[in-house]
Amino acid sequence: MQGVFKIAAATPRLRLGDAEANALECARMAEAASRDGGAAVVFPELCLTGYTCGDLFFRGDLLASASAALECFAEKTSNLPIVSIVGLPVAEGAAIYNAAAVVYGGAVAGIVRKRALPNYGEYYERRQFTPAPQDEPISVFDAGPFRFCVEICEDLWTPTPPSSIAASQGVDVAFNLSASTDYLGKSHRRNELVCGQSARLGCAYAMASSGTGESSCDAVFGGSPVISVDGRMVAAGELFRDAPQIVVAAVDVEALRYRRRSMSSIGNAFAASSIRVQEIRLRANLPEATPDAVPDSPFLIEYAEPAWHEKLLGIQGAALARRMTSAHVKRLVIGVSGGADSALALLGAAAAVDRMDLPRTDIIAVVMPGLGSTSRTQERAAALAEAMGTTVRVVDISDSCRMHLAGIGHDKDKRDIAYENAQARERMQVLMDIANMENALVVGTGDLSEIALGWNTYGGDHISMYQLNASVPKTMVLAALRLVAEASSEPLRSLLAEIADAPITPELVPGAAANDTESRLGPYELHDFFLFHYLSNGASPDKIEELAKIAFAGKYPVDTIGETLKTFLRRFRNSQYKRNCVPDGPKITLSLSPRADWRMPSDLP
Repeated sequence: MQGVFKIAAATPRLRLGDAEANALECARMAEAASRDGGAAVVFPELCLTGYTCGDLFFRGDLLASASAALECFAEKTSNLPIVSIVGLPVAEGAAIYNAAAVVYGGAVAGIVRKRALPNYGEYYERRQFTPAPQDEPISVFDAGPFRFCVEICEDLWTPTPPSSIAASQGVDVAFNLSASTDYLGKSHRRNELVCGQSARLGCAYAMASSGTGESSCDAVFGGSPVISVDGRMVAAGELFRDAPQIVVAAVDVEALRYRRRSMSSIGNAFAASSIRVQEIRLRANLPEATPDAVPDSPFLIEYAEPAWHEKLLGIQGAALARRMTSAHVKRLVIGVSGGADSALALLGAAAAVDRMDLPRTDIIAVVMPGLGSTSRTQERAAALAEAMGTTVRVVDISDSCRMHLAGIGHDKDKRDIAYENAQARERMQVLMDIANMENALVVGTGDLSEIALGWNTYGGDHISMYQLNASVPKTMVLAALRLVAEASSEPLRSLLAEIADAPITPELVPGAAANDTESRLGPYELHDFFLFHYLSNGASPDKIEELAKIAFAGKYPVDTIGETLKTFLRRFRNSQYKRNCVPDGPKITLSLSPRADWRMPSDLP
């Protein structure tokens, strides 16, 4: 798939001091990683000899065997379309360096020497090794389809790791050869470092750690290889496993580059650094990869954390409370339809007044039966507002809409866009006027998915005084309601669960079929999938479609995916004029506000 490559981190079962056997074992694992579609694989620190050889590193025979083992490894992997990074001691004059060799096509493309030598606790590397010269440039390897850097174990634990400097040159992957020991809490801290560096640099970070084949004289090596992508751990091996292990992860290099281009701080952070960076070109022909699995709800993966729905409501509550304070109001007005979006907005409004120690009766929940309303949704809306302790008002807009449509000469039997939008605008007029009467704010209910698709009425639900759900996609709205329902008591529990499972409809036209939004637009989970990869990863339409076919295989026909994607792209491009004048609202995931994440012209062809 375009721009997607697999990287691997491997922990071999090494034989301490037997460089030839270790070279053959690493070559075997490189071949296995290549068979799995891997484009690059990293091995542990000093893997050709073992890390715990101690003063044996002074011996010429060990150093010579390490050099011969590197040649053996290069020869054994010469026909593999994979970049391999192996660790070994390298002697230069009187100095011995803890080094990493980048191997491709039977040749060594470059040698990276360790900069930070630990000399504390169980580590005493300065006894045998010399650190890389201070003026030695940091190497950035250009493999063609992706760029990478290499650092060795302790380098990551320093205040300014080499990968942080290399990031200014556009690094897609950082590889770390490690021999980190393991004791209680160490692996957790190490994984946090890996994820943190990956997040800071906006890249993938693969670390291979020495395993149980090392000496256990005074410390134990757990050997868990790990891979993080953009701050998230995506692959991890087992600690203290006696057998060799490889972890592999597909990395969307195009998506990482898109995100980094949106974060100028990465490119500018070390622009004035005194440390030089050199580029090494490999001229590699590496295989692109097809991900084995693609999450079908990327928003829920990207923004998930323990009790994320509580944090979502916390953000909404804090933001709305701040706006109420600055606007000098203590009351809120919200249109409650019996649908998912208004239910979540009502929960957020409740969080705001609770935060301000105001009674929930200061929330005026307005139920507005219209020309297409059903009795069940209206009953559900009123029941939800009552269950939450808010003030309920019912304002039937049917007659006022008929009068308005007749006044402008609209055919009373025509169910067109004017018929639908007249109701949406009448609803907002009712809410605004009640807010003026009550010195209150109108809380908008429209969500991120609707804003992306332009599935809102300009001058109707498109506006409000504060848009609580503006950054929450539909799939997350529904998931949040289900989680809140699970934690609630009756009758709120049943009401929220019913709302989350009900068909999505604006109820503007009589008849259930005419109101089913997803039958008109396509499934929202597809639209949210498209939106995430388009906006967050900068994926092309062709790539989005490929990813969707993997994510929704067996759930939606290929034709449905293709047609829904066309709808998404058309509506997204044509609806920017609405997004250019959206109300304020808190950023929770991605924001399409022109004051936040997204700016584009309204006049694209």
